[in-house]
Amino acid sequence: MIHVTVQTKGGVGKSTISSQLLTSYIYVNTSKPVQYFEIDDQNQSIKTLSSSTIIDAKLINTENLAKFAEESILFEDDAIIDVGGNLTATMFLQKLKVLGGFLAPTTYYIPLTDSDQDAINAAKTFNLIREFDKSSKIIYVLNRCTNKSNAELLEREFINYYGSDVLDVIPIVRDDKTEMIALNRHHIYGVIGKLQKTIIELGQDDYEEPYRAVAQEFFKDKTNQPLYKELRRLMFLKEQTTIAKQIFKDEYLELFAQITQITKA
Repeated sequence: MIHVTVQTKGGVGKSTISSQLLTSYIYVNTSKPVQYFEIDDQNQSIKTLSSSTIIDAKLINTENLAKFAEESILFEDDAIIDVGGNLTATMFLQKLKVLGGFLAPTTYYIPLTDSDQDAINAAKTFNLIREFDKSSKIIYVLNRCTNKSNAELLEREFINYYGSDVLDVIPIVRDDKTEMIALNRHHIYGVIGKLQKTIIELGQDDYEEPYRAVAQEFFKDKTNQPLYKELRRLMFLKEQTTIAKQIFKDEYLELFAQITQITKA
């Protein structure tokens, strides 16, 4: 299965969904390094994954898309394609239209936040995909939700997705092969980007022993500023690993089940 994250607008969280949610999903199911391709001639978010040990990442230029699409039939494992926004996304989908789409089974993920323009571009992306691929699943990803477990709040926050009779807002375009998942807003995604790894890797990290060792040394000499700085760094990382584990348990496992149900149906 090829998992493609694409949207004709930038800044909607495509790389977060690709490098965090989908990478974790595939890794949990396979326990093997995840094939990860970034198609972008302008920005290279792949650099934020340089410390990851579970991602086999490659950069693909749009000029090589035809060859890449042809080679997709040889993929034996799941693969993630993170498509850059704006012009890159449009070029990508136009080239796929010429090629007739990927040869391997494909699921498309279209992220959007709560802004009007995100919904407009998400609908445009949907229509561009359906011009050449009528059968693949398309999953809208409501990204950066305040609290997705609160259905009433979610519908108000993403009124451009759900629509509103009161405000005469038409629901976003969809068909019988369209589904939706939602992802909460978490500050930890910014931290993970700085650490250049995935949320599943951060949750598996253990900073307890290094923290205890540095704490013992620091309490022998509380004037040692380098030790104090290192102690604060390790304390911060300990807190982030706890948060990562909680997000994985409380949100990601449920999302994994949803993705499996959608893609296997």
